[in-house]
Amino acid sequence: MNRNRKINRISKTLISGLLVTSLVVSNGTYAAAQKISKDESVFVNADESGATTKITVSNWLKNAGIQGTLQDETELKDIQNVKGEETFTQEGDIVKWNAGSEDIYYQGTTDKELPVGVEIQYELDGKEISAKDLLGKSGKLTMKVTYRNYSKTTQTIEGEEQEMYTPFVMATGVILPDDKFTNVEVEHGKMINEGSNSIVVGFGMPGMSESLDLEGEDADKIPDGFTITAEVTDFSIGNTFTFASASMLSDLELDDIDDLDDLEDNLKKLVDSSDDLVQGSQKLSEKMGELEDKFEDYQDGEKELNKGIKKLAKGGETLQKGVKEYTDGVDSLAKGTQSYVNGAKQVTEGNQKLYEAVKNMPSSYKEFSDGIQAYTKGVDTLAEPTTANQLTSGADAVIGGIGTLNENLGTLESSYDNYKLIADGLKAQAAQIEDSTQKATILAYVQKLEELYQGQKASVGALVTATNAESQLKTGASQVSAGIKKVLSGAQEISQNSSALRSADQKMTSSIGTLTANVKKLSEGSKTLSSNDRKLLAGAKKILKASKSVKSGSKELIQGAGKLKKGSSQLHTATGKVAEGITKLQKGADDLYEGMNRFDREGIQKLNQVYEEDMKTMKNRLEKLVDMSKDYTNFSGISEGMDGNVKFVIETAEVKKEDEE
Repeated sequence: MNRNRKINRISKTLISGLLVTSLVVSNGTYAAAQKISKDESVFVNADESGATTKITVSNWLKNAGIQGTLQDETELKDIQNVKGEETFTQEGDIVKWNAGSEDIYYQGTTDKELPVGVEIQYELDGKEISAKDLLGKSGKLTMKVTYRNYSKTTQTIEGEEQEMYTPFVMATGVILPDDKFTNVEVEHGKMINEGSNSIVVGFGMPGMSESLDLEGEDADKIPDGFTITAEVTDFSIGNTFTFASASMLSDLELDDIDDLDDLEDNLKKLVDSSDDLVQGSQKLSEKMGELEDKFEDYQDGEKELNKGIKKLAKGGETLQKGVKEYTDGVDSLAKGTQSYVNGAKQVTEGNQKLYEAVKNMPSSYKEFSDGIQAYTKGVDTLAEPTTANQLTSGADAVIGGIGTLNENLGTLESSYDNYKLIADGLKAQAAQIEDSTQKATILAYVQKLEELYQGQKASVGALVTATNAESQLKTGASQVSAGIKKVLSGAQEISQNSSALRSADQKMTSSIGTLTANVKKLSEGSKTLSSNDRKLLAGAKKILKASKSVKSGSKELIQGAGKLKKGSSQLHTATGKVAEGITKLQKGADDLYEGMNRFDREGIQKLNQVYEEDMKTMKNRLEKLVDMSKDYTNFSGISEGMDGNVKFVIETAEVKKEDEE
C-alpha cells in the first residue's frame, strides 16, 4: 500500500469524524451494561488570543442500575450538584454520592494545566497586530489558529522508546458577519454561508504528524491548525469555540489496521513464493546449461556426418567433372577430327593457292631489289661529312641569332628610360610656364611622347619575352638543331649498314627460286594426305556416340549425390535451428533467473523492506495511538475500573465595541 494513500485515508477518516463530532457539544450516551461510566466535559474560558482564564468541569456519572452510592475520584474544587438534589461526601479526591438509582450531574473548578490549548494570531495588511488593537480597523485580514498539544507519553515502538502525543482531534467554530467580512477563505477547514454570516469550522490534530514520524509534505497533510483570510471592514469578532477530544481515534473504525494485518500475512507469503521462484528459475537455468552441453556433443557428431556426405557429394562432383571432361574431350576429338578434315582440305587448297602466288615471285622481287640499291646510295650521300656539317652549322647559327636578337632588344628596352627623363623634364618646364597656351602645348607633346614610348616599350618587351632563353622560339630552334643531329646520326648508322643490306638482297634473290620449288612440292603432298580424311571422320563419329551413354549415367549419379547433399544440408540447417533454439532457451532461462532475482531483490524484497521500515512502523504507531486514545478517559480524575470519556470546549472572549451587542 502506498504510504501517501495510507496517510490520506487516515486523515480523511479522522477529519470526516471530526466535522461530524465537532458539531455535537452536548453530552452523549456511553453504553456499559451494569457498569458505572463517567462523561467529562471541560469548559475553558480564554481571552481573545486563546490564553486560559478559567476552567470549569462538568461530570456526568451514569448509574447503570445500581441502587445506593456512586463513588468517584476527582481533583475538582467547589463541587456542586447541577441537576438534582443528591448529596455527597468528600474525603480528599474521593467523592461519594447518594445517588440511589439516579445519574449524577456535577461540576467544579480546577487550575490544573490543560493537555491542549489554542493560540489565535492576527495580521492586518501583512503586519501582526493584537485583537484589541485590530478593533474597528479595515483591510486584508489573516487569522491564524494554532493548536497546542501538551500531553505526551513515552511508548515503545519496535524495541525503541519514542515520545508520542495523545491523539487529540480539535475543531474551532467561528461566525463572521457578511457586513464586516467578505471574500472569506479557509485553509484546513470548511466554510458555510447561511445568508448573512459565514460559518467557518477549522480543524487540526496537534502532535499527530510527530507521533506518526511524518516529515515534509506527509506532515503537512495532518495540520495542527488552520488559517482564515478575508477583507474586513470595521473589525470586531464574537466568541470562538474550540472542541477537543482524544477519544475520536478510538471511536472511529479504522479497518486499515486489520487490512495491514492481512497485508503482512500476504506479504510474507509473497516473499516466500518469490524466493521459491528465484530458486526454481536458477535450477531451470542450470538444467538448460546441461542440455546445451549435451547438444554440443550431438552437433559434433552431426558435423562429422555432414562432412562425410559433403566429401561423397564432392567425389560425385569430381566424378561427374571427370566424365564431363572425358565426354567433352570426345566431343572435342570428334569436332577436332571434323575440323582437321575440313582444315586438311583447306590446307590443300591453300597450298595450291600459295604455289600459284609464289611461282612468279622471282621476277617480282627483282623490282624490290633495284629499290634497295637506290635507297642505300641516297643514305650514303646524306651521311657524308660535308653535308652533315652544313646542316648542323645552319641550325646552330639560328639559335645564336635568336640570342643576339634578345640581347639587342634588351638594350633597346633600357633606352626607353631616357624618354621618360625627357617627358619628366618637359613636365617640370610646363609647371614653370604661366602662359596656359604654351603649357597646354608642351603637356600635349609630353602626352604623345609618353604614348609613343609606352607602346614601343610594350612591343619590344613582348619580343624580349619571345626570344629569351625560356621562350618557345628559342626552345623550338634548339629542338630543330637536336633533331637534325639525330637524323644525321641515324643516317650515318644506316650508311654503315648499307653494304650489309645490299649483301642480304643478293642472298634473298638467290633464295626466291628455292622457295618457289619447295612450295610446289608442299602442294603436291597435301593432296596425298587428304585422301585418308573419310576413314578418320567415321571413327570419330563412333567414339562420340559411346560418350553420350557415359555422360547420361554420370548425370544420374551426380543427381543422387546432390539429393544426399541437400538432405545433409537440411539436416545441418535443422540442427542449427535446434541449437539456436536451445541457445535462446538457455538465454531465456538465464534472463528468467536474472529477472526473477532482480524482481525479488528490487521488487518483493524492496516492498517488504518498505513495509518493514515504513508501513509496519506506521501500523504499530497507529495501534499505539489508538491505545493512547482509549487510555485518555478523564481530565480531573476517575475511579479505578470506571469507564470514562472526556472532551474539552475552549471559548475565547469576543472583541467588540461597547455599543455592539
